[in-house]
Amino acid sequence: MAVDTVARIVIGLAGAVGVLVVLASAVRSVVLPKAVPARLARVAFLAVQIPLTRIAAGHTRRGRWDSRENLLSLQGPLGILAQLVVWAALVAVGFTAVLWAVEMLPFAWTGVRDAASQSGSSLTTLGIVRPHNAAGDFIAFTEAGIGLVLLALVVTYLPTIYHAFAQREAAVAKLAVRAGVPPTATGLLRRSWELARFDRLEEVWNAWEDWFIDLGESHTSFPQLIFFRSHRPHTSWVTSAAAVLDAAALARTSLEREVDSRSALTLAAGRSAFELIGAFMGIAPTEAEIKLPREVFERGLDELAGIGVPVAVDRDAAWEAFATERRRYEPLLFVLAGMVEATPTDWLPQELFDTHRPPVINPHRAARAINGDLEGAPALADDQADAPVIDDDQEDAPVVDDDHDVPTGTGA
Repeated sequence: MAVDTVARIVIGLAGAVGVLVVLASAVRSVVLPKAVPARLARVAFLAVQIPLTRIAAGHTRRGRWDSRENLLSLQGPLGILAQLVVWAALVAVGFTAVLWAVEMLPFAWTGVRDAASQSGSSLTTLGIVRPHNAAGDFIAFTEAGIGLVLLALVVTYLPTIYHAFAQREAAVAKLAVRAGVPPTATGLLRRSWELARFDRLEEVWNAWEDWFIDLGESHTSFPQLIFFRSHRPHTSWVTSAAAVLDAAALARTSLEREVDSRSALTLAAGRSAFELIGAFMGIAPTEAEIKLPREVFERGLDELAGIGVPVAVDRDAAWEAFATERRRYEPLLFVLAGMVEATPTDWLPQELFDTHRPPVINPHRAARAINGDLEGAPALADDQADAPVIDDDQEDAPVVDDDHDVPTGTGA
Protein backbone atom coordinates (compact mmCIF):
# COMPACT_ATOMS: atom_id res chain seq x y z
CA MET A 1 0.00 0.00 0.00
CA ALA A 2 2.84 2.42 0.83
CA VAL A 3 4.46 1.83 -2.56
CA ASP A 4 1.13 2.45 -4.29
CA THR A 5 0.64 5.74 -2.44
CA VAL A 6 4.17 6.96 -3.17
CA ALA A 7 3.80 6.09 -6.85
CA ARG A 8 0.54 8.04 -7.07
CA ILE A 9 2.06 11.05 -5.34
CA VAL A 10 5.09 11.05 -7.66
CA ILE A 11 3.00 10.67 -10.82
CA GLY A 12 0.48 13.26 -9.67
CA LEU A 13 3.22 15.79 -8.87
CA ALA A 14 4.90 15.09 -12.20
CA GLY A 15 1.61 15.82 -13.96
CA ALA A 16 1.15 19.07 -12.01
CA VAL A 17 4.69 20.17 -12.84
CA GLY A 18 4.05 19.42 -16.51
CA VAL A 19 0.96 21.64 -16.47
CA LEU A 20 2.94 24.46 -14.84
CA VAL A 21 5.65 24.15 -17.49
CA VAL A 22 3.04 24.50 -20.24
CA LEU A 23 1.51 27.55 -18.57
CA ALA A 24 4.94 29.13 -18.18
CA SER A 25 5.65 28.51 -21.88
CA ALA A 26 2.31 30.03 -22.89
CA VAL A 27 2.86 33.09 -20.72
CA ARG A 28 6.38 33.61 -22.05
CA SER A 29 5.21 33.24 -25.65
CA VAL A 30 1.98 35.24 -25.52
CA VAL A 31 1.65 37.43 -22.44
CA LEU A 32 5.10 38.88 -21.73
CA PRO A 33 5.72 41.95 -23.92
CA LYS A 34 9.50 41.49 -24.11
CA ALA A 35 11.66 38.90 -25.82
CA VAL A 36 11.80 35.90 -23.49
CA PRO A 37 12.60 32.53 -25.13
CA ALA A 38 10.27 29.64 -24.29
CA ARG A 39 12.02 26.30 -24.68
CA LEU A 40 8.85 24.23 -25.07
CA ALA A 41 7.43 26.52 -27.76
CA ARG A 42 10.76 26.56 -29.57
CA VAL A 43 11.03 22.75 -29.59
CA ALA A 44 7.48 22.44 -30.95
CA PHE A 45 8.18 24.98 -33.67
CA LEU A 46 11.50 23.45 -34.72
CA ALA A 47 9.91 19.98 -34.83
CA VAL A 48 7.86 21.26 -37.75
CA GLN A 49 10.33 23.69 -39.30
CA ILE A 50 13.33 21.36 -39.60
CA PRO A 51 11.60 18.55 -41.59
CA LEU A 52 9.95 21.09 -43.91
CA THR A 53 13.26 22.77 -44.73
CA ARG A 54 14.91 19.41 -45.44
CA ILE A 55 12.09 18.37 -47.77
CA ALA A 56 12.21 21.79 -49.44
CA ALA A 57 15.95 21.36 -50.00
CA GLY A 58 15.19 18.23 -52.03
CA HIS A 59 12.74 20.21 -54.18
CA THR A 60 15.40 22.88 -54.65
CA ARG A 61 17.90 20.34 -55.96
CA ARG A 62 15.27 19.09 -58.43
CA GLY A 63 14.40 22.60 -59.56
CA ARG A 64 10.82 22.42 -58.27
CA TRP A 65 10.66 26.03 -57.17
CA ASP A 66 6.90 26.30 -56.78
CA SER A 67 6.77 23.20 -54.59
CA ARG A 68 9.69 24.53 -52.56
CA GLU A 69 7.95 27.86 -51.94
CA ASN A 70 4.71 26.14 -50.98
CA LEU A 71 6.51 23.99 -48.45
CA LEU A 72 8.51 26.83 -46.95
CA SER A 73 5.40 28.98 -46.65
CA LEU A 74 3.99 26.37 -44.25
CA GLN A 75 6.80 26.83 -41.72
CA GLY A 76 5.27 29.71 -39.80
CA PRO A 77 1.59 28.65 -39.71
CA LEU A 78 2.29 24.98 -39.00
CA GLY A 79 4.90 25.90 -36.40
CA ILE A 80 2.37 28.00 -34.49
CA LEU A 81 -0.25 25.25 -34.83
CA ALA A 82 2.29 22.76 -33.44
CA GLN A 83 2.85 25.00 -30.42
CA LEU A 84 -0.88 25.18 -29.69
CA VAL A 85 -1.34 21.44 -30.12
CA VAL A 86 1.62 20.68 -27.86
CA TRP A 87 0.30 23.04 -25.16
CA ALA A 88 -3.16 21.45 -25.22
CA ALA A 89 -1.84 17.88 -25.37
CA LEU A 90 0.59 18.33 -22.48
CA VAL A 91 -2.07 20.01 -20.32
CA ALA A 92 -4.38 17.05 -20.99
CA VAL A 93 -1.62 14.54 -20.20
CA GLY A 94 -0.62 16.38 -17.05
CA PHE A 95 -4.14 16.50 -15.70
CA THR A 96 -4.62 12.85 -16.67
CA ALA A 97 -1.79 11.99 -14.29
CA VAL A 98 -3.19 14.23 -11.55
CA LEU A 99 -6.73 12.81 -11.86
CA TRP A 100 -5.44 9.26 -11.94
CA ALA A 101 -3.50 9.87 -8.72
CA VAL A 102 -6.26 11.76 -6.88
CA GLU A 103 -9.12 9.46 -7.85
CA MET A 104 -7.20 6.33 -6.86
CA LEU A 105 -7.84 4.75 -10.26
CA PRO A 106 -6.35 1.27 -10.83
CA PHE A 107 -2.84 0.58 -12.16
CA ALA A 108 -4.25 -0.67 -15.45
CA TRP A 109 -5.22 0.54 -18.91
CA THR A 110 -8.81 1.07 -17.78
CA GLY A 111 -7.66 3.43 -15.04
CA VAL A 112 -5.54 5.49 -17.42
CA ARG A 113 -8.36 5.54 -19.96
CA ASP A 114 -10.86 6.81 -17.38
CA ALA A 115 -8.46 9.53 -16.21
CA ALA A 116 -7.76 10.59 -19.82
CA SER A 117 -11.50 10.77 -20.53
CA GLN A 118 -12.07 12.96 -17.47
CA SER A 119 -9.13 15.19 -18.43
CA GLY A 120 -10.26 15.61 -22.03
CA SER A 121 -13.83 16.30 -20.94
CA SER A 122 -12.67 18.98 -18.51
CA LEU A 123 -10.13 20.64 -20.84
CA THR A 124 -12.70 21.04 -23.59
CA THR A 125 -15.37 22.07 -21.00
CA LEU A 126 -17.73 19.42 -22.38
CA GLY A 127 -18.34 17.84 -18.98
CA ILE A 128 -19.41 14.50 -20.44
CA VAL A 129 -17.34 12.54 -17.89
CA ARG A 130 -17.41 13.49 -14.21
CA PRO A 131 -14.80 12.61 -11.57
CA HIS A 132 -15.69 10.29 -8.74
CA ASN A 133 -14.89 12.44 -5.70
CA ALA A 134 -14.69 16.04 -4.52
CA ALA A 135 -10.94 16.34 -5.12
CA GLY A 136 -11.46 15.16 -8.68
CA ASP A 137 -14.22 17.74 -9.17
CA PHE A 138 -11.88 20.51 -8.00
CA ILE A 139 -9.14 19.39 -10.39
CA ALA A 140 -11.63 19.11 -13.25
CA PHE A 141 -12.83 22.67 -12.65
CA THR A 142 -9.22 23.85 -12.52
CA GLU A 143 -8.44 22.18 -15.83
CA ALA A 144 -11.54 23.67 -17.42
CA GLY A 145 -10.42 27.12 -16.29
CA ILE A 146 -6.95 26.58 -17.70
CA GLY A 147 -8.50 25.40 -20.96
CA LEU A 148 -10.51 28.60 -21.22
CA VAL A 149 -7.43 30.69 -20.41
CA LEU A 150 -5.43 28.94 -23.16
CA LEU A 151 -8.29 29.51 -25.60
CA ALA A 152 -8.39 33.21 -24.69
CA LEU A 153 -4.63 33.47 -25.19
CA VAL A 154 -4.89 31.85 -28.61
CA VAL A 155 -7.71 34.22 -29.59
CA THR A 156 -5.42 37.19 -28.89
CA TYR A 157 -2.17 35.50 -29.96
CA LEU A 158 -3.00 34.73 -33.59
CA PRO A 159 -4.44 38.15 -34.55
CA THR A 160 -1.43 39.87 -32.97
CA ILE A 161 0.99 37.76 -34.99
CA TYR A 162 -0.86 38.24 -38.26
CA HIS A 163 -1.21 41.97 -37.66
CA ALA A 164 2.56 42.27 -37.21
CA PHE A 165 3.05 40.13 -40.34
CA ALA A 166 0.69 42.36 -42.36
CA GLN A 167 2.54 45.49 -41.22
CA ARG A 168 5.87 43.99 -42.22
CA GLU A 169 4.64 42.86 -45.62
CA ALA A 170 2.98 46.20 -46.46
CA ALA A 171 6.42 47.85 -46.54
CA VAL A 172 7.90 44.89 -48.44
CA ALA A 173 5.18 45.18 -51.09
CA LYS A 174 5.69 48.94 -51.39
CA LEU A 175 9.43 48.42 -51.83
CA ALA A 176 8.74 45.99 -54.69
CA VAL A 177 7.11 48.93 -56.49
CA ARG A 178 10.08 51.17 -55.85
CA ALA A 179 12.96 48.70 -56.26
CA GLY A 180 11.73 45.85 -58.46
CA VAL A 181 11.24 42.13 -57.83
CA PRO A 182 13.39 40.94 -56.21
CA PRO A 183 14.34 44.32 -54.74
CA THR A 184 17.94 45.50 -54.94
CA ALA A 185 19.83 48.60 -53.84
CA THR A 186 20.56 49.69 -57.40
CA GLY A 187 16.95 49.05 -58.39
CA LEU A 188 15.74 51.38 -55.63
CA LEU A 189 18.22 54.14 -56.52
CA ARG A 190 17.70 53.75 -60.27
CA ARG A 191 13.93 53.97 -60.10
CA SER A 192 14.08 56.94 -57.73
CA TRP A 193 16.32 58.76 -60.22
CA GLU A 194 14.12 57.89 -63.21
CA LEU A 195 11.02 59.20 -61.41
CA ALA A 196 12.78 62.40 -60.36
CA ARG A 197 12.43 61.44 -56.70
CA PHE A 198 16.14 61.25 -55.89
CA ASP A 199 15.89 64.30 -53.68
CA ARG A 200 13.04 62.62 -51.77
CA LEU A 201 14.87 59.48 -50.73
CA GLU A 202 14.33 60.65 -47.15
CA GLU A 203 10.81 59.27 -47.53
CA VAL A 204 12.29 55.81 -47.90
CA TRP A 205 14.79 56.25 -45.08
CA ASN A 206 12.11 57.56 -42.68
CA ALA A 207 9.67 54.76 -43.43
CA TRP A 208 12.29 52.03 -43.18
CA GLU A 209 13.82 53.40 -40.01
CA ASP A 210 10.40 52.88 -38.39
CA TRP A 211 10.09 49.50 -40.11
CA PHE A 212 13.40 48.28 -38.70
CA ILE A 213 12.46 49.41 -35.20
CA ASP A 214 9.15 47.53 -35.43
CA LEU A 215 10.98 44.52 -36.89
CA GLY A 216 13.35 44.26 -33.94
CA GLU A 217 10.46 44.40 -31.47
CA SER A 218 7.97 42.12 -33.23
CA HIS A 219 10.41 39.45 -34.43
CA THR A 220 11.88 38.92 -30.97
CA SER A 221 8.53 39.03 -29.16
CA PHE A 222 7.07 36.67 -31.78
CA PRO A 223 10.06 34.89 -33.34
CA GLN A 224 7.78 32.70 -35.47
CA LEU A 225 7.41 35.75 -37.72
CA ILE A 226 10.99 35.27 -38.86
CA PHE A 227 9.87 32.21 -40.84
CA PHE A 228 6.67 33.70 -42.26
CA ARG A 229 7.27 34.12 -45.99
CA SER A 230 6.07 36.97 -48.14
CA HIS A 231 2.95 36.51 -50.23
CA ARG A 232 4.62 37.90 -53.33
CA PRO A 233 6.80 35.47 -55.25
CA HIS A 234 10.53 36.21 -55.34
CA THR A 235 10.38 38.59 -52.39
CA SER A 236 11.49 38.23 -48.79
CA TRP A 237 11.67 40.52 -45.81
CA VAL A 238 15.40 39.78 -45.54
CA THR A 239 15.98 40.58 -49.21
CA SER A 240 14.00 43.80 -48.87
CA ALA A 241 15.90 44.83 -45.74
CA ALA A 242 19.19 44.14 -47.52
CA ALA A 243 18.13 46.29 -50.49
CA VAL A 244 17.30 49.27 -48.26
CA LEU A 245 20.46 48.98 -46.16
CA ASP A 246 22.68 48.64 -49.23
CA ALA A 247 20.92 51.58 -50.90
CA ALA A 248 21.45 53.73 -47.81
CA ALA A 249 25.09 52.68 -47.66
CA LEU A 250 25.59 53.48 -51.35
CA ALA A 251 23.88 56.85 -50.97
CA ARG A 252 26.22 57.75 -48.12
CA THR A 253 29.48 56.46 -49.57
CA SER A 254 29.37 56.16 -53.34
CA LEU A 255 27.22 58.94 -54.78
CA GLU A 256 28.09 62.57 -55.39
CA ARG A 257 25.25 64.04 -53.35
CA GLU A 258 24.78 65.71 -50.03
CA VAL A 259 24.91 63.15 -47.24
CA ASP A 260 21.71 63.22 -45.20
CA SER A 261 21.32 62.09 -41.60
CA ARG A 262 18.24 60.00 -42.29
CA SER A 263 20.19 57.36 -44.22
CA ALA A 264 22.57 57.02 -41.26
CA LEU A 265 19.62 56.55 -38.89
CA THR A 266 18.17 53.91 -41.19
CA LEU A 267 21.47 52.02 -41.21
CA ALA A 268 21.68 52.25 -37.41
CA ALA A 269 18.09 51.03 -37.02
CA GLY A 270 18.73 48.15 -39.43
CA ARG A 271 21.86 47.03 -37.61
CA SER A 272 20.07 47.23 -34.28
CA ALA A 273 17.15 45.14 -35.55
CA PHE A 274 19.45 42.48 -36.99
CA GLU A 275 21.47 42.36 -33.78
CA LEU A 276 18.34 41.96 -31.64
CA ILE A 277 17.05 39.13 -33.82
CA GLY A 278 20.50 37.58 -34.06
CA ALA A 279 20.98 37.65 -30.29
CA PHE A 280 17.55 36.09 -29.74
CA MET A 281 18.29 33.33 -32.25
CA GLY A 282 21.74 32.64 -30.79
CA ILE A 283 23.73 34.04 -33.73
CA ALA A 284 27.23 35.08 -32.71
CA PRO A 285 27.96 38.69 -33.72
CA THR A 286 30.94 39.39 -35.94
CA GLU A 287 32.33 42.13 -38.15
CA ALA A 288 34.56 40.23 -40.56
CA GLU A 289 35.62 41.49 -43.97
CA ILE A 290 32.67 41.62 -46.32
CA LYS A 291 32.04 38.69 -48.64
CA LEU A 292 30.24 40.64 -51.36
CA PRO A 293 32.43 40.64 -54.48
CA ARG A 294 33.63 44.05 -55.56
CA GLU A 295 32.44 43.29 -59.10
CA VAL A 296 28.83 43.54 -57.88
CA PHE A 297 29.56 46.96 -56.42
CA GLU A 298 31.26 48.10 -59.62
CA ARG A 299 28.42 46.84 -61.83
CA GLY A 300 25.93 48.64 -59.62
CA LEU A 301 27.75 51.96 -59.89
CA ASP A 302 28.15 51.50 -63.65
CA GLU A 303 24.43 50.88 -63.95
CA LEU A 304 23.63 54.04 -62.00
CA ALA A 305 26.19 56.10 -63.90
CA GLY A 306 24.67 54.90 -67.16
CA ILE A 307 21.38 56.67 -66.43
CA GLY A 308 23.03 59.86 -65.21
CA VAL A 309 23.28 59.31 -61.45
CA PRO A 310 26.36 61.17 -60.15
CA VAL A 311 28.54 58.42 -58.74
CA ALA A 312 31.84 58.79 -56.91
CA VAL A 313 34.87 59.40 -59.09
CA ASP A 314 37.28 57.65 -56.73
CA ARG A 315 35.94 54.11 -56.88
CA ASP A 316 38.58 52.72 -54.52
CA ALA A 317 37.69 55.17 -51.75
CA ALA A 318 33.98 54.58 -52.38
CA TRP A 319 34.44 50.83 -52.13
CA GLU A 320 36.37 51.13 -48.87
CA ALA A 321 33.69 53.38 -47.37
CA PHE A 322 30.89 51.10 -48.57
CA ALA A 323 32.67 48.00 -47.27
CA THR A 324 33.06 49.67 -43.86
CA GLU A 325 29.32 50.29 -43.69
CA ARG A 326 28.27 46.88 -45.02
CA ARG A 327 30.50 44.77 -42.80
CA ARG A 328 28.51 46.00 -39.79
CA TYR A 329 25.38 44.18 -40.95
CA GLU A 330 26.46 41.72 -43.65
CA PRO A 331 27.35 38.73 -41.39
CA LEU A 332 23.94 38.73 -39.71
CA LEU A 333 22.30 39.40 -43.05
CA PHE A 334 23.75 36.26 -44.63
CA VAL A 335 22.84 34.11 -41.60
CA LEU A 336 19.24 35.34 -41.56
CA ALA A 337 19.00 34.89 -45.31
CA GLY A 338 20.12 31.30 -44.94
CA MET A 339 17.72 30.65 -42.07
CA VAL A 340 14.65 31.84 -43.96
CA GLU A 341 15.75 30.70 -47.44
CA ALA A 342 15.54 34.30 -48.65
CA THR A 343 15.27 35.24 -52.32
CA PRO A 344 18.83 35.72 -53.58
CA THR A 345 19.98 38.71 -55.65
CA ASP A 346 23.30 39.92 -57.03
CA TRP A 347 23.77 41.87 -53.79
CA LEU A 348 22.65 38.87 -51.70
CA PRO A 349 24.24 35.84 -53.43
CA GLN A 350 22.86 32.49 -52.34
CA GLU A 351 26.30 30.87 -52.32
CA LEU A 352 27.26 33.22 -49.47
CA PHE A 353 24.29 32.33 -47.24
CA ASP A 354 25.29 30.91 -43.87
CA THR A 355 23.46 28.14 -42.03
CA HIS A 356 22.30 28.40 -38.45
CA ARG A 357 19.82 26.60 -36.23
CA PRO A 358 18.35 28.37 -33.17
CA PRO A 359 19.52 26.94 -29.82
CA VAL A 360 17.09 24.73 -27.92
CA ILE A 361 19.06 23.62 -24.88
CA ASN A 362 19.81 27.10 -23.56
CA PRO A 363 17.56 29.66 -25.29
CA HIS A 364 17.59 31.88 -22.20
CA ARG A 365 21.23 32.77 -22.93
CA ALA A 366 19.93 34.67 -25.95
CA ALA A 367 17.48 36.65 -23.84
CA ARG A 368 20.28 37.72 -21.49
CA ALA A 369 22.40 38.68 -24.49
CA ILE A 370 19.67 41.00 -25.76
CA ASN A 371 19.74 42.90 -22.48
CA GLY A 372 23.56 42.97 -22.39
CA ASP A 373 23.65 40.88 -19.21
CA LEU A 374 25.82 38.14 -20.67
CA GLU A 375 29.58 38.38 -20.85
CA GLY A 376 30.64 38.65 -24.44
CA ALA A 377 27.18 39.60 -25.65
CA PRO A 378 26.95 42.15 -28.45
CA ALA A 379 26.73 45.74 -27.33
CA LEU A 380 23.72 46.66 -29.40
CA ALA A 381 24.09 50.37 -28.97
CA ASP A 382 27.77 50.62 -29.84
CA ASP A 383 27.24 50.62 -33.60
CA GLN A 384 24.88 53.54 -33.24
CA ALA A 385 27.52 55.77 -31.68
CA ASP A 386 28.29 57.34 -35.05
CA ALA A 387 24.66 58.08 -35.87
CA PRO A 388 24.08 61.79 -36.28
CA VAL A 389 22.08 63.77 -33.78
CA ILE A 390 18.95 65.37 -35.18
CA ASP A 391 19.10 69.10 -34.54
CA ASP A 392 16.08 71.29 -34.03
CA ASP A 393 16.45 72.68 -37.53
CA GLN A 394 15.95 69.18 -38.93
CA GLU A 395 12.50 68.76 -37.45
CA ASP A 396 10.99 69.75 -40.80
CA ALA A 397 12.42 66.70 -42.53
CA PRO A 398 9.92 65.21 -44.97
CA VAL A 399 7.39 62.85 -43.43
CA VAL A 400 6.19 59.78 -45.28
CA ASP A 401 2.64 60.24 -46.50
CA ASP A 402 0.60 57.25 -47.52
CA ASP A 403 -0.99 59.37 -50.26
CA HIS A 404 2.24 60.21 -52.07
CA ASP A 405 2.31 59.29 -55.70
CA VAL A 406 3.95 55.91 -56.01
CA PRO A 407 4.02 54.34 -59.49
CA THR A 408 2.16 51.13 -59.98
CA GLY A 409 4.79 49.26 -61.96
CA THR A 410 7.29 46.86 -60.47
CA GLY A 411 10.39 48.53 -61.81
CA ALA A 412 11.91 45.13 -62.38
